[in-house]
Amino acid sequence: MDTGFTEIKKEFEEIETLIQDASPDTGRQDFILYYTAAILRIWGSNILYSRDYTTLLNELSGEKFTVEQTIAAMGCCSDPERYLSVPAFFRNLVDHDLGTERKETAEFLEKFNDLLVASAMINGDFTVEEANSLSKVTESLAAYAKAQGIALAEAPDNSKKITGKKLDTYLQNDALLKEVREEATKDAVTKVDNSENGGQISITINSINLGGASLSEQADQEESPAISDPSDDPEETMESLLEELDSLVGLDSVKRDVHSLMNFIKVAKVREKRGMKVPTISYHLVFTGNPGTGKTTVARLVAKLYYHMGILPQGQLVETDRSALVAGYLGQTAIKTQKVIQKAMGGVLFIDEAYSLAGDEQDSFGKEAIETILKAMEDHRDELVVIVAGYTDLMHKFIESNPGLSSRFSKYFEYPDYTGDELIAIFDRFCKKNGYTLDPEAADLLKGTFDSMYESRDQHFGNARTARNIFEKAINAQADRIASQNTFSDSDLEKIKTEDILAAIGGER
Repeated sequence: MDTGFTEIKKEFEEIETLIQDASPDTGRQDFILYYTAAILRIWGSNILYSRDYTTLLNELSGEKFTVEQTIAAMGCCSDPERYLSVPAFFRNLVDHDLGTERKETAEFLEKFNDLLVASAMINGDFTVEEANSLSKVTESLAAYAKAQGIALAEAPDNSKKITGKKLDTYLQNDALLKEVREEATKDAVTKVDNSENGGQISITINSINLGGASLSEQADQEESPAISDPSDDPEETMESLLEELDSLVGLDSVKRDVHSLMNFIKVAKVREKRGMKVPTISYHLVFTGNPGTGKTTVARLVAKLYYHMGILPQGQLVETDRSALVAGYLGQTAIKTQKVIQKAMGGVLFIDEAYSLAGDEQDSFGKEAIETILKAMEDHRDELVVIVAGYTDLMHKFIESNPGLSSRFSKYFEYPDYTGDELIAIFDRFCKKNGYTLDPEAADLLKGTFDSMYESRDQHFGNARTARNIFEKAINAQADRIASQNTFSDSDLEKIKTEDILAAIGGER
């Protein structure tokens, strides 16, 4: 066993001996349970996992916890709404001191603090988050002792022991994500964004294996989030990304909003370098509008822009929705949501149809997911940006449903529906991208169809998704039309005619 494990086990046994007189019957078991809950709470404040955690727990408790069990317990114990009550063995220790005028309570608190610090550092770091969580544990015990009349010295200054985060010791870190993406071609499915950019492909990771166990294996067969990463194209620059944004069809107001945000960040960076005051700004965004208006496409670009502006260390986009965040029973949702957050650490978590998390006041599962996300946003301000998207009215209600949401989301980007002219432009892009041309007469028919759709649209208007669906049906109709020919000219293979459009829209000539 490693020296660090040996020393911690020695400290652990010394505390067991210390409390033996006060609680001879249940003291040891009470202490094991309390220590386990406390250290899981401390580790869980990082929302990251190290194999050392499970190894240490098994050494001290004599149990055989699995990786999955440790991660699940970390999620539960670190829930901000769950509190550690003062354990029976500690109350007995306080009573024992009061009756005998001994000072074992103070000795216990000192040793227990050192034990928790050492346990937190088992993977080589002691983060600010861990230090803050640890202080809350020991402070609650000290407060109880003082309330009973035990005189205590000032608490140890754990801030002096804080180190930087040692990412290479965690499994949910940059290196792991890179490794997983390299394996994506072997263990992945593609997810197509049906917005007007012509169908960008992003990778959905099916599983991340930790020592033989899969973090994404759930009883309800959860759907994994899609991931896109700026490292996929090392040639990208701020200029090329903004050019790509400007080349999108329509979305004039959104383009202005993105440019304005980037300009603000640019100026803020200059002010910071010159030692001037920098206004506080939230990088979390709300995208509102109907489906198919390019929200995912722009979110992907924003994630990469944040990366190139130095706002985020990685800049990957992890796309998810309620199905990937909410589990079938209370307590498991926090764990499931944390796993998605872990994939997004260093980049952007994009939650589509986010309003579905707060659709019902009785929906405790959705609330649990929201609280988990809010905690991550607070604890990892420099490592995580969240973009939520959905129908305009529902998203405003969603943000207003929780004070934590309304305080963190202040920037709204409204995505307008595509006009008939814009939908024709999107359809033309699909044609050019796939080697087709649209006959002028067919173009006129399609333009009239799109104009009519736009004029009679409701909240279910498909926008670019409608253009894509019609395109796919049209090329299928074209194939049916020419398949019986003995020979094919290039024009036959490329041309989409009026009859193909009629077949696609279900109309008659």
